[in-house]
Amino acid sequence: MRRAVVVGRPGRRWIFFGLACLCLLMYSIDMTIVSVALRTIVDDLNTSLALAAWTLTGFTLTQTVVLPLVGKLGERLGQMRVFIACVVTFTLGSLLCGLAPNIYLLILCRVLQALGGAGFMTSATAIVAREFPQTRSRMIGLFASILPLGGIIGPNVGGFIIQHFGWRDVFLINVPIGIVAVPLLFWQCRASGLLRAPERTRRKPLDLAGSALFAGAIISLLTSLTLLGDDPDFIWTVQFWALFIGSLAFLVLFICQERRALEPVIDLSLITRHPFLVINLFNLAFGICVFGCFTFIPYYASVQYGMSPFESGAVLTPRSLAMILVSACTSLFIIRLGYRVPIVLGVSGMVISMLIVGQGWDGLSIGPLVLGPFGLLAATVGLSGIAMGMFMPSSNNAALDLLPDRVGVVAALRQFFRQVGGMIGTAGIVVALSLSPDKAAGMRGIYTALALLLILTIPLAFLIPDAAREKRQAAARQPDTTIMASPAKG
Repeated sequence: MRRAVVVGRPGRRWIFFGLACLCLLMYSIDMTIVSVALRTIVDDLNTSLALAAWTLTGFTLTQTVVLPLVGKLGERLGQMRVFIACVVTFTLGSLLCGLAPNIYLLILCRVLQALGGAGFMTSATAIVAREFPQTRSRMIGLFASILPLGGIIGPNVGGFIIQHFGWRDVFLINVPIGIVAVPLLFWQCRASGLLRAPERTRRKPLDLAGSALFAGAIISLLTSLTLLGDDPDFIWTVQFWALFIGSLAFLVLFICQERRALEPVIDLSLITRHPFLVINLFNLAFGICVFGCFTFIPYYASVQYGMSPFESGAVLTPRSLAMILVSACTSLFIIRLGYRVPIVLGVSGMVISMLIVGQGWDGLSIGPLVLGPFGLLAATVGLSGIAMGMFMPSSNNAALDLLPDRVGVVAALRQFFRQVGGMIGTAGIVVALSLSPDKAAGMRGIYTALALLLILTIPLAFLIPDAAREKRQAAARQPDTTIMASPAKG
């Protein structure tokens, strides 16, 4: 089968790479801005933390349900077509979020945002991997380093906007980026003929029933936890257990559907067999422990130290800077380092940073160096950025190397388990906070508990295949093979 070509000339792949980075920047800005605005949204819309948290969990839930479909739609309709559609949808969702009059419509608009955002990383990663085959690991790592750049712009600009204008404007900041990116992407497509659909092949129907069943399982679980967060006595009601048991029933039906579906939304063979099973469990646990808790850093800064929106956003800057620098360096030397060592070091660094945050120290003195609450929290969060910079490129490529001919599907599956973990972690944090009369003490206990849980994932890292080490060993043997083959030529 003829391979779909993304660029007409060699330089066009770099044009797309730049545009993809711009769109990923827009997505990253939105992800970090919302966490800074969370407490302000609660106060301005006169709602509860459990309900306001659905602006985060609803976004993640939609992405998780759509992610597996995006990988398959990209293979059917063309990765570039799907990517452009996602950019348009995300930009429209951002505009509507800024205009939402209440928390319920805001959640719905966040769902629309998520429908677009779900395809950013998956589709663009598949295109980049296909167009840079010789330097795939390096380019994917550099592409992923754009995420923390939005982590710098988002919290700082978002904190400033919230403090001086209001939370609605933090969503509208994405709109100009989308307005610039969409016409340029269309120009890129028309110039290189990318608007044509890929060659038609015999296709099986998409597993929409499987997506609906999975969504039902997660929505039932999160709804039960949300209501429990609003009222601790809800656990003793029939409704709570009906939702909880319903979630399990939906999950069982989902598994049965995936076994008989012609084109399952999730290929169970990529979940249950080794080494996919290990990687999926690792990503799920990492999402539970890390993705949720660091979303609440700005909230923690405000309730623990009384920081302003600008300060609580700015405290995330060292983390993003460290992620950019370390992720780029890790990507450049990833074959030499291998995958396993950076993964273990990254998880260990995350554990240390979470344990420090959990102590709630007001400051730290090291000789003449004195750090106040802001400086200490910023330094600790910066340590987590170093850890993430080592972890992300290595773990991403470790998964992609298992099935390089289906990069889009594997990338979606990897993100799927991290997102599910993030949803579970976020919902658990909200419930724990709602049950805690002292929010600051509750956050400290949460960070400590999740750090201890994250330690248990380290043994899984040693079971993940290290294809980078195998490539390095193969390259080291190559000269010997050439020398041995030379006499045979004569």
